[in-house]
Amino acid sequence: MAGTVIFVVLFVLGICHVTVADNGIIGFSLTMYQDICCQACHDFLSSLYLSCTTFENDDNSSMDMSMSTDMAMEVMTSDECYATNILWLQTMAYCIQQNCDADGYSTEKQAKYFSTQAVAGASSPTFQDSLPAVAPTVELTEDAIWLNVTSLVNKNTYYATHGTEKEFARSEYIHTRYSYVLCSLLSLIHIFLPCGGRFRT
Repeated sequence: MAGTVIFVVLFVLGICHVTVADNGIIGFSLTMYQDICCQACHDFLSSLYLSCTTFENDDNSSMDMSMSTDMAMEVMTSDECYATNILWLQTMAYCIQQNCDADGYSTEKQAKYFSTQAVAGASSPTFQDSLPAVAPTVELTEDAIWLNVTSLVNKNTYYATHGTEKEFARSEYIHTRYSYVLCSLLSLIHIFLPCGGRFRT
């Protein structure tokens, strides 16, 4: 019994530790998407081809922007491509600013999320440097394939993606909380039932 008590104490202390740490358990200091507004921007825009996206067909020959979309090919947009493509940087930065402002995220958080999602954690180009001088007016269509101009993210796609990720994160939060409660109850039952049995005898 003493060993079980020690286990439960250590388990609870472990939960307390990850609560104050930067990483931990989902539902206890760690969320599935800490930047849903930025994640939704990234998930839509990262599906688009850029001018620096590379294509290779089955015979390893490079293909241009007029390639047939139904041909078998390998598509690659590298971190370097993202970090140097002005249209991508400006579109991502503007999407983050507009939508994360609405969600109440500070400029500092927006800059942090931009670094993570837009340039794979690189220190430059920065969020502020990437914001377009003139607000974009062209809205991408829901079935857009290429990013050829600094654009507004399609509203329908953005809100659908944002809503899906928010609901999924909520479900994971609830799932983790209930799992923790169940684990705690089972541990307590394991501790006290043997005691109850001894008292009855």
